Amino acid sequence: MSARRRDFLTGAGALAVASTAWRSAQSQSPGKVVICSWGGAFMDAQREAFFAPFQKETGIDVIETTTPEFTKIRVMVESGNTEWDVVNIVPSDYLALVKLGMLEKIDYSRFDPKILGDVPKNLVFPYGIANDVYADGISWNTKAFPNGGFETWQDVWNVEKFPGPRTLYSAEWVIRPNEVAVMADGVPPAKLYPLDLDRSYKSLDKIRPHVPKWATSAAMPPQALVDGDAVVGQGPINRIQALKEKGAPVDYSWNQALAQYDLWAIPKGAKNYANAVKFIEFATRGDRGAALAMLQPVGPVSRSSFGMLPPERAAILPGNPSNAGKLVFINSTWWASADASGKTNLERNVDMWNRWVLR
Repeated sequence: MSARRRDFLTGAGALAVASTAWRSAQSQSPGKVVICSWGGAFMDAQREAFFAPFQKETGIDVIETTTPEFTKIRVMVESGNTEWDVVNIVPSDYLALVKLGMLEKIDYSRFDPKILGDVPKNLVFPYGIANDVYADGISWNTKAFPNGGFETWQDVWNVEKFPGPRTLYSAEWVIRPNEVAVMADGVPPAKLYPLDLDRSYKSLDKIRPHVPKWATSAAMPPQALVDGDAVVGQGPINRIQALKEKGAPVDYSWNQALAQYDLWAIPKGAKNYANAVKFIEFATRGDRGAALAMLQPVGPVSRSSFGMLPPERAAILPGNPSNAGKLVFINSTWWASADASGKTNLERNVDMWNRWVLR
């Protein structure tokens, strides 16, 4: 065989190998990430602000699912079949899951330092990072009460002055009725914790005949108020505000609203850990926080987000100074604390609730 032919065959073989390698690389998908959030209009906003842009930018398929409750995550991890890669959870659930060893540590070395540095340090945790600040406050149907008049939870419990059905959360939901029940019984917000759970159920006894259905999702109270199935009660302010902007007959008060923040976290055993971290970094960017705040009036966690928002939009967010002083922040550490039996206050309250509803 001539040297020229050997060179040709060698070169052709190299090209064939290179072509095969290129096709193989092209066929490899960036993969997917399964994200569990809370559904409804809020998740629609997350899709527009986070999920769709992330998929477009990275090529990673975003698979959506709903209701990342504590018990669901616990069962999933304990069974060794973790189906979710990213969960949107509240601090009390976060603390309880960390204690049980059911979350993966977030590798912040994979983050752009500028993105991470834009978030206050008290909102960055080893196993999760805050993604929005929101509040759940007194909300009402303006057809029933065109002049409002609700200043405290005692007003919500005053069925003589403000007659009609109420909407309140089940104690198995992530925002519970216990804090508002104790405030309705006269306890000032500054003395709310440690929460007297027995007192909360005695207070709930008084309002129980006026609650036709206990809400088990954030979407239920706004819908009940719009449909007229309830005239006043607990409601997520971001969702009530969004409905109000669309002309729905609803309004709300910031006074004594329960404030909270959500966290992005990764359940133990997540199958797509690297993509989960990529998504969390993307969703933490200042422009993404501003995009969400324009769609849903929740407070961004990145400092730069506020400079990207119109002043009139920033004015209706929980972080605005005119609103912040009226809020009552949920004490998640108290809810995650355990008694001598090893049960957390969260678990103990679920037991109390289950007994109470069956009475």
